[in-house]
Amino acid sequence: MAMKPALIAALGAGLCFWWWGAAVGGTPQLPPPGEAMYREEIRAGLLKHLQYLSVEVGERSIYRPQKLKAAEDYVAREFSALGYPVRRQGFICQRVEVANVIAGNPDPKGYYLLGAHFDTVSGSPGADDNASGVAVLLEVARLSRGLAPPKPWAFVGFTTEEPPVFFTPYMGSRVYARQARKNRENILGMLCLESVGYFREDPDSQQIPLPLKFLGYSTTGNYLGLVGNGRSRPLLGELERALKEGCRLPVATLAVPLGGGLIPETRLSDHANFWDEGFQAVMLTDTAFLRNPNYHTPRDTMDTLDLEAMTELVLGLTHFVSQAGK
Repeated sequence: MAMKPALIAALGAGLCFWWWGAAVGGTPQLPPPGEAMYREEIRAGLLKHLQYLSVEVGERSIYRPQKLKAAEDYVAREFSALGYPVRRQGFICQRVEVANVIAGNPDPKGYYLLGAHFDTVSGSPGADDNASGVAVLLEVARLSRGLAPPKPWAFVGFTTEEPPVFFTPYMGSRVYARQARKNRENILGMLCLESVGYFREDPDSQQIPLPLKFLGYSTTGNYLGLVGNGRSRPLLGELERALKEGCRLPVATLAVPLGGGLIPETRLSDHANFWDEGFQAVMLTDTAFLRNPNYHTPRDTMDTLDLEAMTELVLGLTHFVSQAGK
């Protein structure tokens, strides 16, 4: 996730442009009977993906092309093993061949998209940012194989999200979004998994800009943030409801108008490229540096992550896949 501490001040300065709401997850409709075993199966899958990406591969930045390629190949292998048709959307970035990995059914007539970037910044193993997002992506894709969702879904691992590529035409998500617009694809909603593994129950574990504290916003970092723009409010509402129904993870929703232009720091992930092309998109995040002291450092390791919270997110998103577009 390409964010900066300046966002804290920007959030405070731009309070008048924001709508923020918080909701605690309701009684989950998933999982089915055999709940403990079902959750343990998800947890094992998450551990497998986190272990490979953040430990066996480690740093997977554009400065380490072989490592970045290993992450790309892993995502492709996992999708293929699940039985999905897989294609790679390749391009050249800083003289390196890179590719997004796309699975599922990106039906031009209308489909939902769940995505996460698999690269890291230089010098970090990137467990939270963003092996956590990729692990959840792969587990939701696995569970979705047994569903008959009302609308088609595609799953994508994005390459090259992090600096020095961020804010350039060579972001994997920008390549995808522009091509989708060129092809006149009807993306019904794009969900961006961005740093979704760090949760704390300690008081004052969540940094909050001063004006938001007056609204009673929680300073305990135990929730998932959902961030959309004005166009994405319908998707934001549908996703919030599905997560409340499908899991026990608290969520907070945030919508900003004008594509985040009034507060540019809110655009710092893959979702913004879909906003720019006119698609509804929502970022799901643990708020990164506002909570996680290991952000973009060598300390961003898998032992710092909350696997139980990530398991709940998998359950909630799988429920959304089963409901979206009804």
